Amino acid sequence: MWSDIVIERGPDGAIAPTVRADLTARSEAEVNAAVAWVEAHEDRVAALADDRSRDDEARASFREAQRVRELLRIRAYSIEAGRTWDSLPHSDQEPLLARAERAGLGPSTAAAIIAIGMILNQVVVARLVALATAAKQGEASAGEAMVALPIRFQLEVIAETAAELRLPGEVLRILDGSAASAGSP
Repeated sequence: MWSDIVIERGPDGAIAPTVRADLTARSEAEVNAAVAWVEAHEDRVAALADDRSRDDEARASFREAQRVRELLRIRAYSIEAGRTWDSLPHSDQEPLLARAERAGLGPSTAAAIIAIGMILNQVVVARLVALATAAKQGEASAGEAMVALPIRFQLEVIAETAAELRLPGEVLRILDGSAASAGSP
């Protein structure tokens, strides 16, 4: 599934814009097929779990499912960050562009969308960790949350969180909160 997509990252860890564009161009039907494919692979891994002679096969299936999960999440973050930017009132866009300029990126819409995507990712991961921790009835790591929670659910959390970020002033509030925490001892 989606073997034609290779995640390319820049020196700063950013995902190449061409990869994001390729993923966002995928149809909803193709995305639904990818989600079903991941679910089938996860079911296969679970079925193989008791057969030690098939550990290598289970690991390979798990790795492939995780690769497609990551692509699905990148797609969702990319789409939702763009939608969030497009829906922000001008009074929220201007301060974001000013912050991008102060960061040396120029008043770049692309930089502002990347910042929104990063904020979205941080809020979603925190929510997923909290949900995985509650389900596990003990502390879960971000990695555990990304594996333990179904991909369909993760995509829903991304969309719901992005909808909350679209409230006027919310992105700026989170940015101001992060700046305040970063500056505090």
